Amino acid sequence: MPDASENGTSGGAASTPGKDAVEPRHIPAGGWRLILLRVGRRVIADQLPLLSAGIAFFAVLSIAPVLVTALSLYGAVNTPAQALEQLSGVAEVLPVELEAIVADQLISITAASTQVLTLQGITALAIALWTATTAMLYLIDALTLAYREVETRGFNRRAGLALGAVLGGALLLGGVIAASGVVARAMVGAPDLVRVVIQVLVWMSLAVLMVAALAVLYRFAPSRVPASWRWISWGAMGATGLWLAASAGLFAFVQSLGTYERTYGSLAGVAISMFWLWVSVLLVIVGAVVNAESERQTTRDSTVGPERALGSRGAVVADSAPPYQGEE
Repeated sequence: MPDASENGTSGGAASTPGKDAVEPRHIPAGGWRLILLRVGRRVIADQLPLLSAGIAFFAVLSIAPVLVTALSLYGAVNTPAQALEQLSGVAEVLPVELEAIVADQLISITAASTQVLTLQGITALAIALWTATTAMLYLIDALTLAYREVETRGFNRRAGLALGAVLGGALLLGGVIAASGVVARAMVGAPDLVRVVIQVLVWMSLAVLMVAALAVLYRFAPSRVPASWRWISWGAMGATGLWLAASAGLFAFVQSLGTYERTYGSLAGVAISMFWLWVSVLLVIVGAVVNAESERQTTRDSTVGPERALGSRGAVVADSAPPYQGEE
């Protein structure tokens, strides 16, 4: 948590860029420069890379149960075998080191998804969902930190929120898999140009879906009075864009220039997946920090509901006023 020396001061407020902004797009370039400088300092001061590493560890353990649940739900529309075929097509675009691991896991996950309703399957799924809930619980705590808040909710409430987010993510993923099946069947026999257009539209739709999911997470996960949607969307869009670029860059590097296999041997796939998950979690948290620091750049109320005065908005970043130490 940043120290009290970063609290806003009244001196120089009149010249602070973006102090009267009612939404992020009204903040001028000078204001965004200050925001990004504060974001960079907070990434280091709050040890966000280290925090992201812990969340990524539990996220690795949670991938399988989420996919098992998603594939089980997918069975209501198509068979798990069809899901395996479609997801295997996705795995083919991954680096060679990852493709082998993902392919093996998809076979195991598909088999497990047909046994979810057995006692052994339910027990295994319950244990695995615990790891997924733990990862989400730590992510919720990290988002509370990103918004400079102190957690005030009890453990049971946070755990329930985390479990709901995990199950919601599984439902969403199941829907995406089901929709991909419909699209795949519609593309059979289609001209090449139509296939390319459909693929572009699919990736654009997935990007929009990720922005929406992050926006919901940023609004409801932190322990604070929720920010209005317009003060959440920019961080969600930025995190999504950076995640897509970082993922494409990482996979391209591994496929063309990487030396992971020579360095890590049989653990190359695990190392790559861990690194990718670490980057993904870090960018999600950084997106929340961008939202928080953009709220701190304005004196206008950024929370839901009617306009309230500074100090009565129920959120640390919304109750802060620029300029801050070193920005006068």
